[in-house]
Amino acid sequence: MRKDCPMETDKVYPVFLSSVCTPKEMKKLRENIFDKAGEGKYIYVDEIVNPRDIQQQVPLESVDDLIQRIREARVFVCILGGTWRGTDIEINKNKSSVSFFEIELFLSALMGKPVHFFVRKGFAPEPRLSNLLMILNSVLPEWISKQSRPLSDSEIEEHCRRLANRERPTSPFRSLRHIYHPVRRFVQGLYSARRGSKIHFLAEEYAPRHSQPNRHLLQDIFELIHTQPNEERRLTRLWIGIWELMAAPYSTCSDLKLLQYWNSLLGEWAKAGAWYGLHADTPLGCLAALNSVTKVREHLKQQSSGIKPADIGYPGGALASAKYSIAKRLIVKQDRERRFHEALNDLDIAMHILEPDVAGLRAIRGSIYRQLGNITEAISEYEAVLNIRQSCGANPSAIGDAMSELGYAYLKRFHFKKGLDYCREGVSLLRSGTRHGFLVRGLRKLAVAYLCNGKLIKAFDIKEEARKIATEHGTFDQL
Repeated sequence: MRKDCPMETDKVYPVFLSSVCTPKEMKKLRENIFDKAGEGKYIYVDEIVNPRDIQQQVPLESVDDLIQRIREARVFVCILGGTWRGTDIEINKNKSSVSFFEIELFLSALMGKPVHFFVRKGFAPEPRLSNLLMILNSVLPEWISKQSRPLSDSEIEEHCRRLANRERPTSPFRSLRHIYHPVRRFVQGLYSARRGSKIHFLAEEYAPRHSQPNRHLLQDIFELIHTQPNEERRLTRLWIGIWELMAAPYSTCSDLKLLQYWNSLLGEWAKAGAWYGLHADTPLGCLAALNSVTKVREHLKQQSSGIKPADIGYPGGALASAKYSIAKRLIVKQDRERRFHEALNDLDIAMHILEPDVAGLRAIRGSIYRQLGNITEAISEYEAVLNIRQSCGANPSAIGDAMSELGYAYLKRFHFKKGLDYCREGVSLLRSGTRHGFLVRGLRKLAVAYLCNGKLIKAFDIKEEARKIATEHGTFDQL
């Protein structure tokens, strides 16, 4: 049937199927799930819908295709079968420690997709896949459901058929299940459960390996993340790099270069995660990554005295920003205020380290004051930030960001015309920047400014522009 009818490669499939393709029985199972359970149109099976030439494919382009397919799907189905962990992803002909199957698991966790695990009879994972499943089960209990008893192929097909029927666009129940995603209750729940404890990246669980990290691969990753404008894709590359570093845990590593990679990759994870929306007390979140950065830098201080102070100093600004982003999403007022004041304390510490970014720290402080309702203090901080950046000849994007924040604060004081002028000029300058998250944030504030001034059509157009840029560049925190 499929030989005569070409697949619709641009079709959106509501269910994404993830598993290895070997042994041959697994490949046959995947084909049956596509043809019978999904009727050829409800379950995405990669090698059927989008067949690839293994020898000619560019691995990261294939990963990016998978990102899009998993994001489009409403449900992620994972079949654990066989012993193999799948084909390793290569970067510039360097084999990574992450397979395509493993990156699919990571992406489903990152996107918070509803996941259904089915264990096929005979499943006996090799150690590296077993370690990944153990880590994900340990740090993301809210994501991984309990694995079922081992199932036969026909039982798995029947489960997949039911899922496909439930997720059809015509199902009367689908819209009811997706009306409300309680993000704030999720963030509040994690904060309450882990109050008083300091969470670290992946809860400092490691995947032991006998080989050392591939330094050529790590350098390739380091270069790739600085040229990739999409935050979701940056996180995927960073995951491959961090998983490579798992062979040298930062808690016991004495290699200066590897510690520097830990410092850089975890710091970049926090930056990309901030725009992506990883704001919660979770082991994959920005705060967890930055708490780990703090520990890495303590080790770096003991290893060498020739490193720049900025590379080993207390990351107070980044920590404050992460705590501010969590605090905004907390429901309980006392918890929200407590976390805002923790952020202010981090800023005070950062102000006293060598060569602090005073403008950046004061900008975060202004945002905290604004959230606490201290608008006069917030405006004072934002004005100082703008003056500092203008006087030191900062790049236009940085100046534009300061103007946008100041204009938004003026709106809170009902200075609608003045606020609009600053927001509009700020966005004009932000368009010259390379980090699209700042532009999207500025556009959202400009939309509010237009709304406050009664320009409804302008407000709608600007908000729609912000939505399109955020979707294109993976800055989902700003949607």
